[in-house]
Amino acid sequence: MIEKYYTLGTHTSEQWIELHSELIADGNTYASVPTRKIAVEDDRLHSPTTGSYLLTFEEAYDLRSDERVKFINESPEKYPEIYMPPSEDLICGTSGIPTDRYTASYNNYGAWTTGSNGTPYSFFTNVEPTLNRQGTFFRFLSFVHPFHHTVNKTNPFTTPKLQQAGAGENVDIIVPDNGCWLGHVEFISSGVTNAVNPDDYIGGNVLPGNGYCDVLDLVLDAPYYIDPNWFNADPTNRLMTRWDGTIVPVESVAIAWWRIATQRSISLASFGSIYVSPNYTRDTANGSNSTLPSEGTHGTQCAALAFGRTQGWAYNSNKWVMNLYGTNHVGSLGTGIDVQKIFHIHKPVNPIYNSKDPTVSSNSWGIRGSKYGSYYYWRTDSPVSYTQITKPAFLDVLGVAGDAGRFKSELKDNSTTQAGDELTQAGVICIAGAGNSGQQLVNPDHPNYDNGISTNNTQPLYSRTFHETSSYYSIGTTNRRGFPGHMGKTESQTFQGNTTVKFPVIQVGVTHSSIISGSERIKDYSDRGNAIDLFAPGDGAMAATVDTYTSSANIPAIQRVDGIYSTLSAGAMDLSQTGGCRDTRFSGTSAACPVAAGFLASVMQYNRDWTYEDLRTWIETNVTSQSTSTMYHGVEPTTPTDMNWLYEYYSNGGLRSYSNASLQGAPARVIYNASIPVSTAYGVQVGDPPAAPVPYGISGPLTVTGVTFSNT
Repeated sequence: MIEKYYTLGTHTSEQWIELHSELIADGNTYASVPTRKIAVEDDRLHSPTTGSYLLTFEEAYDLRSDERVKFINESPEKYPEIYMPPSEDLICGTSGIPTDRYTASYNNYGAWTTGSNGTPYSFFTNVEPTLNRQGTFFRFLSFVHPFHHTVNKTNPFTTPKLQQAGAGENVDIIVPDNGCWLGHVEFISSGVTNAVNPDDYIGGNVLPGNGYCDVLDLVLDAPYYIDPNWFNADPTNRLMTRWDGTIVPVESVAIAWWRIATQRSISLASFGSIYVSPNYTRDTANGSNSTLPSEGTHGTQCAALAFGRTQGWAYNSNKWVMNLYGTNHVGSLGTGIDVQKIFHIHKPVNPIYNSKDPTVSSNSWGIRGSKYGSYYYWRTDSPVSYTQITKPAFLDVLGVAGDAGRFKSELKDNSTTQAGDELTQAGVICIAGAGNSGQQLVNPDHPNYDNGISTNNTQPLYSRTFHETSSYYSIGTTNRRGFPGHMGKTESQTFQGNTTVKFPVIQVGVTHSSIISGSERIKDYSDRGNAIDLFAPGDGAMAATVDTYTSSANIPAIQRVDGIYSTLSAGAMDLSQTGGCRDTRFSGTSAACPVAAGFLASVMQYNRDWTYEDLRTWIETNVTSQSTSTMYHGVEPTTPTDMNWLYEYYSNGGLRSYSNASLQGAPARVIYNASIPVSTAYGVQVGDPPAAPVPYGISGPLTVTGVTFSNT
């Protein structure tokens, strides 16, 4: 009898309690439940409807027919070699009176490119970029693009002062990706040669030690933040000093804290175990001031654009990263999602507000695949047969512009989607890159919502099965959100009998770096449609990189003017020999997502108790759509063979150009410094003042709608 690890989920917590009690008992008479006593691999106490068990394939197959079972699948965290997709498959305004980010003016760029001779340059100059150059914030200055009136303006270059009234203070931002190089100067708060930081930049992190790196690892460092008494009870064996001076947990102790209930405080034993991989280390996930991580280029770029001290909007946030899917990753996608949930639920209360800080998760990754069917479904029409040669335009366009023919579909229920549902239900604000498949993603009220493909013409929608990346399966839809975009999807019946579908994740598309024929437009590879909440700059963005000479896109990385810091120690990689830290070109909704996440964190800092519905309402109300005079809308196709799926024509200096830049029903909504209400008075103390200074805050009084609040 060959047993494997299976995770099953039920529709309700009551059903799980009932089924669990049957599984761990002998002599069951239910046809779907094994008669023998089943070993509990993981009771997953942190999840009210799921558990993991040692079962045979036949037992798992029979349980699948039990009406209480929502899903049953092999446990991804136990078989990462099967279920963890390769990293390349996953990469994909304010109410306060704004103040100048810097006292001086610095150059602002729209995109990073190279000269004809291969020499890296930004915009119109074949020279090394200047100090504190800005790649994405220039767009934040106004409702419409500052150069919208200019015909054929490419790569705008200007030097206005950037203004913002909040930098993510007292908000936790998590960037789960393929790792992040914490030794890059973008995350270093002191000793950086030539550094000129934002005027209100704080620096440091939330752990003791006065460390000079701003960023912490969620897996290895958050346990001390959540459970300080446990670690302080035996500091000799449980704590160590990180390379930057921060006091952090010993790696093995941090891993045990997640995995074993008895290796943490009794008050935290109730969430059971999270199967974090024992191979997770600081060297492979984060590197140091003298070593590079195993991967991390993509994650470093994302983190820099979310909260880097010069490249991120939320440079004063509490900054967290996690190696979700890179070399020696956390264990599985579901494990990484569960870690974020536990962090959000159990982190300490901020004494300023007597409440926990909001958590924003920035997700520049997604599950998708190359899928082929024999029939397509268009709206309410009957299924139509097709081949790869005869497939209609709405299928032919998918993934062509930016994702090697891959596109996303709604996943079938499984333990990973359940983890995502619980993450959003816990209150984490999830931001996701919509995708680079040029795909129209729509809400349930759109006639294209059920469009899709099938291998035959008889299977109903939810019975269709298509293989995505690794061993994840979908229903083959072509116009629905993929994962993580559909995390937390809920369907409920109204009193009138209508079904209401809600999606907690805020989806972000990407704008083109250039103004063409006087109009802003989205990039051709960006997903679009009315399921996109907003667009953000991110095409050709400038971002910190792990690479020393050449980025993964074969665009030369360039040395920063402030690329060296005095705290550098000799080691495996001596930055003084390689020329210091570098920046490089970074494009896609992967770049737009952290840009938006950093900005939305500044919205949450003034509205700490907001839900995703509140945040989405603010986006829809305040980040209003542009007219056709300032942003290109295009034509939304209405048939499966409409050529508007494929391209539109525009004139670029008399040249004929084609680009799939149609919004296809998406709101012409680009993030900018819009007005933000204050539902939580920033800086107002609750109860007695804290004994020690609060790690983060804004220097100088903040005036909000006529009221001046005290400093923090």
